[in-house]
Amino acid sequence: MITALPKSMYTCRTLSCLKLKALVLDDIPEDYPICLSSLNYMYLSVSIQVSADKFIGKLSAGAPLLKKTVVQGPVYGDQFLDSMTSYSELKSFTTCLSEWGPTVDSYFNKLEHLCMCTCSSGWWDLLINFLQRSPILRQLQLIKSCNSRPLSSGNQPGFTSTTHVPECLSTTLQTLEWRDYAETEFDMPVASFLLKNATRLSEAKIFLEYAAGPIEKLRIRTALAKLSRGSPTCHLNIGN
Repeated sequence: MITALPKSMYTCRTLSCLKLKALVLDDIPEDYPICLSSLNYMYLSVSIQVSADKFIGKLSAGAPLLKKTVVQGPVYGDQFLDSMTSYSELKSFTTCLSEWGPTVDSYFNKLEHLCMCTCSSGWWDLLINFLQRSPILRQLQLIKSCNSRPLSSGNQPGFTSTTHVPECLSTTLQTLEWRDYAETEFDMPVASFLLKNATRLSEAKIFLEYAAGPIEKLRIRTALAKLSRGSPTCHLNIGN
């Protein structure tokens, strides 16, 4: 369990990738200068929140070239996002509804790649908020990265299609990747909405849930292949 980082790390000008696991965060002392001028990628797995939003916000503030941030744990808050996006232009972001607290707002208007976990009930509402506020999004990944038990269709909220199609679907989104697709009563309408409205989509990769048997997978493949695609050049690849 990591409880403190060496002071020299905060001024390492050659550090380009930072990856830490089992981190128990505390705030960075005020007298610590932060200059991570080469940091492009940051991956943090947080075990306990102790001023975590301040810690990550300050760390990001000293990294003007930060392009991708992946944070796992209960750290997302408006103060964290304000600090992070004020000093860096995030182009890639990974999140999970179970860890998300603040509204999406306008924090992610320069986002080009979004990876979202589908483990929690209601993840579609969070996804549509991101899509509506990420006008230049090019890549979308839907994964089940948490160790949560798969939700049954009875636990899923009913899918409600938005009347306002996010701008990125009709202008910039080029690739869609969906892993552990299970074709619940919720997944199919979401897939249909994305494929129908992503008019610039060049490739969609959908990987079926491992637990599905061969007959079930054949039925799902057939159903997916019949979905309407808004992009005439979209190549749909359905994998196991």
